[in-house]
Amino acid sequence: MHMVRLCMLLLALLAAGCATQSRPSRVGEVGLNSRYEAELAAEREARHFYDYKAPKTAAIFQSRPPGALVEWYNNDGIWVAVGNTPSREVVIEATGKPELFRVSLAGYLPQIKWIAATPGSSGVTVKFDLEPELPADRMIFRD
Repeated sequence: MHMVRLCMLLLALLAAGCATQSRPSRVGEVGLNSRYEAELAAEREARHFYDYKAPKTAAIFQSRPPGALVEWYNNDGIWVAVGNTPSREVVIEATGKPELFRVSLAGYLPQIKWIAATPGSSGVTVKFDLEPELPADRMIFRD
C-alpha cells in the first residue's frame, strides 16, 4: 500500500512538472503572421484614405507643340503614361506634396517638372514649351 502511494505521488509530480513546461496554444496560431496582417491592414487603410478622404484636384497639361506624351513618376520608380497634350483632366493629390511629371515628343528635348496643388485649389494648368533637338553634328554654346 505504501508503494502504491509512492508511485501515485511520483506520477502526480511528473504530470505537474510536464504541464508547467508545455506552452499554451492560442486560437488561430497556425499559419498566422501577425506582422504581415498588420502591414496589410495599414496598406488597406492608407489606400482607403487616399481613395475617399485625401483632397484631390485636376491638372491639365499643355505643350507647344501639342501632341507630347505626359508621364507621371509613381512611388515604385516607374514612369506611367497619363495622356497626351493638350490633356484631359488628370487627377492629382491636393495635399501640397509635389509630384513629378515628364512631357516628351519625338524631335524635341523632354522636360520634367514638379507639380503640387494645395487643398483649396480648383485646378492646375501646366504649360511646357519644348525645345527642338539639334542634329548630332551641331552644338550650341551659351555664355
